[in-house]
Amino acid sequence: MESLTKTQIVLLVLLVSFVTSLATGIVTVTLVNQAPQPITHTINKVVEKLVPKEVPIKEKTVIFSNEENLVKVIKEASLAVVSVMTATAKDLTATTTNEETGKKPMLAGSGFFISKDGTILTNRHIVENAELEYIVITKDGKSFPATIISRSPSQDVAVLKVEGNNFDFIPLGDSKNINVGQTAVAIGSDSGEFQNTVSVGVVSGLNKMAAAVGSISQTEDLIALIQIDAAANPGNSGGPLIDLNGRAIGINTVGAPRENIGFALPINLAKKDIADASKLEIRN
Repeated sequence: MESLTKTQIVLLVLLVSFVTSLATGIVTVTLVNQAPQPITHTINKVVEKLVPKEVPIKEKTVIFSNEENLVKVIKEASLAVVSVMTATAKDLTATTTNEETGKKPMLAGSGFFISKDGTILTNRHIVENAELEYIVITKDGKSFPATIISRSPSQDVAVLKVEGNNFDFIPLGDSKNINVGQTAVAIGSDSGEFQNTVSVGVVSGLNKMAAAVGSISQTEDLIALIQIDAAANPGNSGGPLIDLNGRAIGINTVGAPRENIGFALPINLAKKDIADASKLEIRN
């Protein structure tokens, strides 16, 4: 031992300590494993208390019911729905019977804004009389003279424009993705008395055909219609048919009266008319 250097002594002490610790650990584990169950259980309990556990963080999840979502969608869409009225130039600001003409604005149907700059979509038969002028009345009661941008020669679709900006509008959906059974909401003025009346139902058929009654007592056959099991009344024509995402998937149109059945033109049929009307407006 006297011949060992100081460094060798230190290493020897460390080696002895390591071997002693290892032997103690092995003996302890052996004794624990061989100990009676109550003692083992007690030791495990002590270890569990000494060793901290990870506490899972609960994520806060907000769940909206179908009814809450439906109410929200209808509330937002209704802001963009308008009543379309017929009027002569002298009647544009009339709210009661005009003494000079003996007339007042009459409800022709419904429509809805499709852009914030005042572009409105409606049925052609609502504004087909070229001898009349038309106004639109928004949900908050404001009235605007309407310019007819286009009347489709092949579909019951018309595009109107009013002066102004920042109007609430309904974004357009894709009618190719409609499925029978999905929820659909029709909004429009009911029978000329109740503005922004809501009918909720499901899509009950696709690619249907029906005869639409025009504003000057003409009829035409409409094809590729969306059929819904929601009531459709005079005045609903031209209003939007929306899905649960708040997008317009159709334009309501009223055919021959049928109980609890309504029809709508697929919105994709109107997209070309909207694009063409935009080009016409730019040229003008």
